[in-house]
Amino acid sequence: MKLSWWRWKVTPLKGTLLALFLVAAGAAIYRMFVGLGATTGMNDTMPWALWKTIHIIIFVPLGASGFTMAFVRYFTPGGERYEKMMRRAVIWAAIAYLSASLSLAFDIGLPWRIFNPLILGGNLHSPLFEVAWCMALYLIVLFLENVPRVLERQNLQWVHKLEHTLHKIMPGFVLFGVLLSTMHQSSLGTIFMITGKRMDPLWYHPWLNYLFLMTAVAAGLSIMIMIEGWSNNYYKTPFQTNLLVKFTPYIGGLLSAALLWRLYSLFVEGQIGQLFVAQTSTVLWWGEIVIGYLIPIAIFFSGLKQERKWLITAAILTVGGMISFRVNVSMIGLMDALGGAYAPKLGEVLFSVGAIAGTMVIYTWFVETLPSILGQDVKKDGLQHAGD
Repeated sequence: MKLSWWRWKVTPLKGTLLALFLVAAGAAIYRMFVGLGATTGMNDTMPWALWKTIHIIIFVPLGASGFTMAFVRYFTPGGERYEKMMRRAVIWAAIAYLSASLSLAFDIGLPWRIFNPLILGGNLHSPLFEVAWCMALYLIVLFLENVPRVLERQNLQWVHKLEHTLHKIMPGFVLFGVLLSTMHQSSLGTIFMITGKRMDPLWYHPWLNYLFLMTAVAAGLSIMIMIEGWSNNYYKTPFQTNLLVKFTPYIGGLLSAALLWRLYSLFVEGQIGQLFVAQTSTVLWWGEIVIGYLIPIAIFFSGLKQERKWLITAAILTVGGMISFRVNVSMIGLMDALGGAYAPKLGEVLFSVGAIAGTMVIYTWFVETLPSILGQDVKKDGLQHAGD
């Protein structure tokens, strides 16, 4: 069947995601009128709660597929084979970062001052200042990286010249984007190092910033595997196991290095015995390590990675481990360090779930409106997917 000019149609799945997104919009409007106190469980001892954790600490590394795949595409031998994958990764990263940035406007006390640290200056010694600038600049880089997807099918001479110019200078933008990403991905971990050893030793690490960066890169490559698996199921694009499996030594290596570094830190600090103390944090730690580290490592370094289902499973578990690590640090560990108490309210739960749903449905709009992202010709009749 032929699609309309915007090439996007509502299916049951996308309709559900869109409904959740609208609920989140309602929760955001309600928050603007009644304030944070009435809509969230934030308090003076836990000012960084569910919203900050999901929208910044988690969602930013979920967009790490953009800089990891751009690096693979432009700076590794045979990188041109990953061109189509990179297109999907970069558009996902742009939407994820934009979602995180817009969500931040609703979960700070005075949202109209969100640009003050950038325009009026801020604390140059604060990792948040660096994160704010890097994310703002990286959004510009992501925009420029996605411009060719919009321009490449336009039959105008000046558009072709612009597209050609962008293509020539794109490696420079990509390299700048990789630099910005490594800076703010690690600085997200630096934020929590201020608590020092007041944080539970299971979560604290003297180089927490590097652990955040390593797990972000591992998650970025894993997100790419997940995107390819979903695109294969939904849009019937080829699932190129031979290319995706090349990521596994790097993902497995990063996970192994991060795990060994965490264990070594516990040993040096004389805290290794905490792993066998009967307490809730110990159960959470072992759950994170077994599900998010040991099982994926075993799959990535075995023949199971050659099977599509196991490769995708390991990628999902890796992303789950990254999310668990950040939740444990930014919420569980932080509450212990600050002596705070926190329970999310319905408003922030609805907003968080809806924001995630909105990010996903917007992604489908872009990949279907710009078929070259999927590697399909815009002149062909409509995109065929499982939701039709």
